[in-house]
Amino acid sequence: MQSYRTIKDIKLRDAWLKTNGYSPNTFFNPDLKAEYIRAKAASKQLLSDCVDLLTPEQIELVQAFNSKATQKRLYQVLNLYKKIRRQLHRQS
Repeated sequence: MQSYRTIKDIKLRDAWLKTNGYSPNTFFNPDLKAEYIRAKAASKQLLSDCVDLLTPEQIELVQAFNSKATQKRLYQVLNLYKKIRRQLHRQS
């Protein structure tokens, strides 16, 4: 039996996932690796918030990752996200 607190936390988590564009029903698939989930979140943020800092080749890379995720593209997106975050940090 789940406590009221646990149910409340689950509802908060599901609401957060929905507002960030994820489906709570498919988000917690045990076959997905943590890097894949991080890369999906990074690609979404790159395309929504940082698109003006990306070159056309980088935008193409992120879109290619969203259409067909490979291990190589996964790490390229994570590295690109780290690079853009550093660039933003230096600007502030």
